[in-house]
Amino acid sequence: MANIYTTIKRDTTFDITVGGNTLINFQSLLLFLLSDKTQEEIDTAREKIMKQEYDEEWYKHFAFITIMINVIERTAHEKGLTVQENLDEQDSTTTQ
Repeated sequence: MANIYTTIKRDTTFDITVGGNTLINFQSLLLFLLSDKTQEEIDTAREKIMKQEYDEEWYKHFAFITIMINVIERTAHEKGLTVQENLDEQDSTTTQ
């Protein structure tokens, strides 16, 4: 039996609406992906990604998630949707 699934045509583009929690989820996913990596492994991956050398499977995932985070952050900034938050204050409010 064939493994058939529904997907989007590869040459198709379309707009989507993204909320702030989407960015947080992508950032959390990136941290999860890198949680067992050393700084040296991350630096090596960045160098390989810049050369489009995906020697290890996680390099592709690292590149994709990083690109998505950058696109969301840049778009939000261009639209004036970003704010500056004090992480120390945010941490103290979430623990109460």
